[in-house]
Amino acid sequence: MPVTITLGQRKIIDAARRIIIDHGMEKLTVREIANHLELTDGALYRHFSGKKEIISLLIDDIEESLLSAIDNAAANTYGPLEKLENIFRSHLSYVEKRKGVSFIVINNTLSMKDGDLQNKVFRLVQKYMDRIKTILEEGMVQGIFRRDLDLEASCTTFFGIVQCSVTLWGLSDYKY
Repeated sequence: MPVTITLGQRKIIDAARRIIIDHGMEKLTVREIANHLELTDGALYRHFSGKKEIISLLIDDIEESLLSAIDNAAANTYGPLEKLENIFRSHLSYVEKRKGVSFIVINNTLSMKDGDLQNKVFRLVQKYMDRIKTILEEGMVQGIFRRDLDLEASCTTFFGIVQCSVTLWGLSDYKY
């Protein structure tokens, strides 16, 4: 179910994304977002209770846009192999357009030691992998993939290939 984001919240999320791109997650503070938008901290708190809520809504936004991108990539193809290839390309394109913000937010959520945010990211990854699993099952039924394919390992491997590619891309200063 899509999360409703107000125009004010959208501006704040976009500013947070810009700060992450330009300066990294460690510089993402309520004060920095307020400065970026030329607002007072108090004005920002009318839209959010704090940094955690901003990150939570940023994760919601990533979930909605990423899953939509891969769903569209899969919908425009017929066979399971082509769907997986298009999802792979679409995911990499998604990351490139957003300068890896989704990857940065997801990875930094691990170090924040916040169970709510970590669960939210875990559910996002599970939804992503459920989509891959459905395509793999389709391929098994069609005889394209082996019927004894380990679905969980295959989904994890697919996701891992995307994440590894994104990591290499980021480490190469986005030139890989």
